[in-house]
Amino acid sequence: MFDQNYHEQKSEIHDPKWRRAILTVFHSTERARNVWENRCSNPAQTPCQFVSCTDGTRDLIGVVIGGTMPEAADSRLWDLDCAFTILTEDAEILIVKGWYATAVEQVVEDVTEGNEAMKSNEQTYRDDVLDLLVIKAGLAQQLDQSPAAKAFWDIHLERLGAAKWPEGPLPQCLVRFDERTGAKLGLVISGVWVERLGDWDLNEPFLVLSTDGEIQRCEGRVVEQVSVL
Repeated sequence: MFDQNYHEQKSEIHDPKWRRAILTVFHSTERARNVWENRCSNPAQTPCQFVSCTDGTRDLIGVVIGGTMPEAADSRLWDLDCAFTILTEDAEILIVKGWYATAVEQVVEDVTEGNEAMKSNEQTYRDDVLDLLVIKAGLAQQLDQSPAAKAFWDIHLERLGAAKWPEGPLPQCLVRFDERTGAKLGLVISGVWVERLGDWDLNEPFLVLSTDGEIQRCEGRVVEQVSVL
């Protein structure tokens, strides 16, 4: 989740490595790309507006992927006085009410510099994607070998109106436990499903099928930190 020390947080948007890292999160997060494509006038562009602020209850930092375009201004930028949508480094998508936001700080990355940075990381990004695909394939085999895991997943598929496994779709939400010494990776197979987002609410308890074939319970991000891969 968010670092509660805003004075440490706000410097991150000035760090080119951090900006490249969160753009990698953007390119690997389908929901974020969908928001960008639906809101941006030129979806072929890459987000370039990095923002840190507080909304009165918490400190926020991320890249802006949607909102309201100001009149007669740079078409790449969003109006931070209106509601705007950010993607955080934890792959969370949050709507910020700009009129409540204070201590707003932003960095707008030059398009050329941004493109060069993304090109330099393109091979690394492809390698990371391939690694995740291999991990998901291995976890799919674990699912096929675990009657209990299949039972949980079939309940979810029935809720979606989909066919049961193996005819139905595979789990797609891969998470990493950042604070555990045991199994580090797992596929979410049960929990609280948010229909409008088409995704799991990882702030609530959920079950994962881990890389060692075990079903593990996570109490949500209030208790332990997990990252969506």
